[in-house]
Amino acid sequence: SSGINAECPLRPGVSSRFKLLPKLVILTLCDFSWFKQVYLSLRETSIYENMDDKEMKDMSYGVKKTDIGSTLSIYLQKRHALNNFHLVEVTSSLWLAGWNQKEPALMNKFHVGDQLLSVNGQPVTTVAEANTIMEMTPSGVELLLKRMPLAAEYKMHREKEAEDWGMQIRQNRLVDVIHGGIAWTAGLQPFSAEFAEKACSWAITQVNKCPVSVLCRSTDVIWSKINSGKTDALITLQPSEFVNILSNSLLEHPHYEDFVARS
Repeated sequence: SSGINAECPLRPGVSSRFKLLPKLVILTLCDFSWFKQVYLSLRETSIYENMDDKEMKDMSYGVKKTDIGSTLSIYLQKRHALNNFHLVEVTSSLWLAGWNQKEPALMNKFHVGDQLLSVNGQPVTTVAEANTIMEMTPSGVELLLKRMPLAAEYKMHREKEAEDWGMQIRQNRLVDVIHGGIAWTAGLQPFSAEFAEKACSWAITQVNKCPVSVLCRSTDVIWSKINSGKTDALITLQPSEFVNILSNSLLEHPHYEDFVARS
């Protein structure tokens, strides 16, 4: 015999070292906090690595494009998520009223009226629950959202720019629709919204995919946004009673000006 370990033809004693590996692995896994950090990091990495080119293109702002009422996950670093959202408890659910407009990592990912379903896989229904989970997480934060589930979207078209849209707006509220007009033809009805099992009016929260401040009190600003599309307009509306609750809560935030979503 040449003196080389028969179990490992490459180096003497290597096989005995390998026998220690299972014990080392077990000891490492016992440090659960370390393991959780590694797991979250690998999980987030694998999500992006498994996407095809089209999906990555759709996530140019960090979130896949999605339709009203659909569910999506958004991944953020803890420092970008903690204390940067204004959440409101309504009808035993959590709703997004605003987010820190000075935080670039949050831009183009959220909409006023999004429903927060869970944080890091844990269902949440109160602000305290959501904040506690964010505070306890070691690194990444996964937010499961339902995109504006109370919203309705209408696309309108007119042949000429001078043609009237056929609806009346007061501040950011839709107050009337002219029978037979463009808005009527598109399906708009002034008091067809429903909130807390009661009928109510609509509030305009987006025009042509651009946000309208929930604190907007200028009718001219709304019309300017609608007419910016010349002959086409896409408006997103949510129940006015619901928007009132969000806006009133937002005004109570000491720095609410920084949390108001606007175009």
